[in-house]
Amino acid sequence: MAVVGERRAGCDGCGRTISLEDLTAVTMPDGERVACCPECEPHARAAARKGSSLDQRRAACDGCTDTFLEAELEDVVLSDGTVLTCCPSCAAEAPGTDVGVGAEGDGSATDGSADTTESDDADDRTRCTQCREWVTEERFRVTTIDERTERLCSGCKADAEERGIVTDVAMRKIEAREVLGVERAVSDDRLREAFHEQVKRAHPDRKSGSESAFKLVRDAYDRLRDED
Repeated sequence: MAVVGERRAGCDGCGRTISLEDLTAVTMPDGERVACCPECEPHARAAARKGSSLDQRRAACDGCTDTFLEAELEDVVLSDGTVLTCCPSCAAEAPGTDVGVGAEGDGSATDGSADTTESDDADDRTRCTQCREWVTEERFRVTTIDERTERLCSGCKADAEERGIVTDVAMRKIEAREVLGVERAVSDDRLREAFHEQVKRAHPDRKSGSESAFKLVRDAYDRLRDED
């Protein structure tokens, strides 16, 4: 008896070919019905809700080698004519390009607190990696069940959690600053001082402390020291 082969088709989001049974149809705002794999379905529903693009195809950055949505990557032409496909961070640091020259070449002196402010401001101008909309809030750094790291707006984070595809959500820097009681442009010295003050209060050996409070303070300190 002949065995009928499994019917397969491509996902309209990531382009992978999978079993038809695993594809889900999602109707976009323009009426188009797209077929999505389980990983792309939540992205499609979020895109449909916000009227943005579904495309979830990913590729590697030639700089850091991490994978990003193809829509996030950009071609960078080096001074020797070499063309690299880079994520926004690597594109800004690529040699032989004009990106970021003004900040380094104007001769202005900056300290650690100024660098922190510029980094946070850059995050404010970055799009949600799922719905691709510009966000003014600090994004959530989310790890998904397929070990991808996404930077999501609050709406897409909630949608991803509802779909059960989130394994971890990192503390946001705005929350970490509230825990330690510091301002956005805090210096390294003041950050360490605030950490020592709060960690003493939160230590489990003190009446005012607990294991959870102690961990929260340490996590907040680690998050603010994290350049990402």
